[in-house]
Amino acid sequence: MGLRAFRRQDSGKFFGREREAYEVCDLWRSNQLTVLYGPSGAGKTSLLNAGILPLLDPSQNDVLPLGRLSYSSVFPSAALPEHNPHVFALLSSWSPEDSPTRLAGLTLSQFFRNRPSRQDPYGDPVLRLAAIDQAEDLFLGSGRHAPYREWFIDQLVEVLRRDLDLRVLISIRDDQVNMILRNERLNDMSKGRFALGPLESAAAHRAIVGPLTGTGYSYADEAAQRLLQDLSGVRDDAPESKVIEPVQLQVVCARLWYSLPPDVTHITVEHIIEYANVRRSLESFVDGMIAEAARDHLDGDAVGLRAWLRSNFVADSTRTSVQRGDTHTAGMPNEVIAALIDRHILTPREGLAEGAVPQYELSQESLIHLIREDDGAPGVTLSERTPEEHLHSAQHALREGGFARARREGEKALALSVSSRLRAEIESFLGNVAFADARYDAAIDHYRRASALFELDGQTEAVGRLLAAVGRSHRARGESRLAIPELASAVQRAPDDAGIRTELAWALWYCGHSQAALDVLNNVLHHDGNSLPALRARAEILLDLGRPEEALSDFGRLQPIREPWVRAAYAHALALVGEPGKARREIAALDAATDGHGPALLHTALVEEQASNLHVAAELARRALGAQAPPLPPHLARTAERIIRGSSGS
Repeated sequence: MGLRAFRRQDSGKFFGREREAYEVCDLWRSNQLTVLYGPSGAGKTSLLNAGILPLLDPSQNDVLPLGRLSYSSVFPSAALPEHNPHVFALLSSWSPEDSPTRLAGLTLSQFFRNRPSRQDPYGDPVLRLAAIDQAEDLFLGSGRHAPYREWFIDQLVEVLRRDLDLRVLISIRDDQVNMILRNERLNDMSKGRFALGPLESAAAHRAIVGPLTGTGYSYADEAAQRLLQDLSGVRDDAPESKVIEPVQLQVVCARLWYSLPPDVTHITVEHIIEYANVRRSLESFVDGMIAEAARDHLDGDAVGLRAWLRSNFVADSTRTSVQRGDTHTAGMPNEVIAALIDRHILTPREGLAEGAVPQYELSQESLIHLIREDDGAPGVTLSERTPEEHLHSAQHALREGGFARARREGEKALALSVSSRLRAEIESFLGNVAFADARYDAAIDHYRRASALFELDGQTEAVGRLLAAVGRSHRARGESRLAIPELASAVQRAPDDAGIRTELAWALWYCGHSQAALDVLNNVLHHDGNSLPALRARAEILLDLGRPEEALSDFGRLQPIREPWVRAAYAHALALVGEPGKARREIAALDAATDGHGPALLHTALVEEQASNLHVAAELARRALGAQAPPLPPHLARTAERIIRGSSGS
C-alpha cells in the first residue's frame, strides 16, 4: 500500500495485525468507550479498516462507516445553519448520503434517535458500533474551535449515557490520548484501551509475505528474512524480538514491488539487494517527504529544511526534542511542523507530564542518518500535482485555519482545472475559505461563479445552496435586504432544504419583518418539529416580539444550551419573566466567544438593564454596535442606541 492506509476492500492483503484486530474488536463490543492509541504511522486507520471491521458480522452488529472529526467538502458551508463543526463532520462521515443541511442541525443524540434500531434474527437488539478515527483532530485545531470541542464531548457523554446499546471506539494519536482517558466527564463509563505499537519480527514477516498469497508471486525464505534483518538493522545473531516500524516496512516493500522487473515472480536475496535496498529506499523516502513539505510551505527550499531539521533535532548523533511555540517552533511556522508530522518525519514526544508544553522529535532514531547532508541529498523531482491534489491540500490547510495557504492551493487547483464541474467545486471551496476568513465580498464572488457553472450543468439544487451561501454572506456583511431575494430564489431551487428556509427567516427578521420570519419558521417546524436551527431562530424572534414565555418554550426544547450566543438570548428571556437569578447565572457562564457577536452582546446588555445596571448595560450595548461576527441588524441596533441614551440620562 505504501503510505496510503489500507481500506476495507484491502483486507485480503492486510497481514501481521491479526491478534490486535481480535483484541480491539472484543474491547469495542464489551465497553461503552474503547480507545485505540499509538504514534502516527503505527497503522491505526489500516487496523480499523482492514483488520477490525471485516471481523464484525453485520447480522449481529449495526456498524457505522468510519467517522472523522474534520470535514473536507466543497459544499458551500455558508449555506449551513450555525453548527458544531466536529459534530457535523462526524455525522457527515457516519451518514454520507444524508443532506448536509439536515445533519448540521442535529446533535449526536438526535442522530441516533432517528437511526432505526436493528434486531438480530432472534429479535434481540444488536449493538451499535461507531468508530471515530484520527480523533486528535479534536484537540489540534485552531483556537477558534476550542468551545466546539467541549460541546462535542458533552454530546458524546450524553449519547453514551442515553443509548446503552451504543459502543464507541476512538482512535487517537498517543500524545493526545490522555485528553480522552483523563477527561472527568468520561470517568464513569466502562472503558477499554489498546496501545498499538510497532510490528514484532514474526508479524512483520507475515506483513511482507502474506499479500502475495494467491498472486503467483513468492519470496524465497532467505529473501524475506534478509528484508526483515535490513529493516530491523540487525543480522542473524541479533534478538528475534527486534521491532519494525510499519511506515518503513510499507515504504520498502512498495519500492520493491514497483521496481521489480515484470518477468520476476520469485523474489530472491539478489532482488532484495537490488530493488529494495533499505538504506536507499528510506533515504529516498525521507528526501521526498522533506521536498514535499518544502514545496508546499517553503517555496521549495528543501536544503534549508534539511539543515533546520539537523540543527534542531540532532545533537551528538542522538535525537533531541524541541518545545512547541504558539505560532513557530524553533523559528519554523507550526504549519510546517504539522506537515512534517503528516509525512512521518517528526512526531510529538511521548511521556511528557500532563499539561506540559508539547515537544517534537524525529519520528525514528534512524532518521538521524537518513536526513542527509546538503551535498549528499540528490535533487528530488516531484511530479506535477493534479488539480484534485491541490484541492486536497487546500482543504487540509482550511481545517487547520491556514486561510492564506488554503486560498493559494485552491487558486492553483482552479488554474489547472479544465473540467467545468471541478471548477465549480473549487469556486465553491474558495467561497468557503473567504467566508471563514470574513472576506465576504470575495465569498460572494466565488459562490456566484460556482452557481453559474452548476447552472450550466443543470444542477438545480446545488445552485440553490450556492445562492443561499450568497445570501448568508450578504447578511454577514449587514446587507440583509440584499440577502432576501437571493434566499427566496434559493428556496425555489431547493424547496425541501429546511436550512435554506431557516436562513431566509433570519434575513427577514434582520430586515425587521418579524411576522414574515415567524411564518417561515412555523412552516419549517410543522414539517420537522425538532429542527434545532429553526427552534433557535423562532425563540429569538419571539423574544424580540415581546413574547418571552413562548420563547422560553422553544429554548426549553433546545436544552442543554451550549452556544454562548444562544445562552445570552435565553438569559434575556429569563430576565423578562422575572427570573433574574437564573438570568445572571446564564450570562456569568458566557465566555470570549460572545465578544464579536452583536446580538449576544445586546441580549446581555438587556439582562443588565433589567437589573438596573445601566452603565454596564450601556457599555455592552456600545460593544454590540461595533460587533461584526455577526453585526446587529438595524432594528436591534436601535435597541442598543436606546440603552446607551438611557444610561446617559440616568
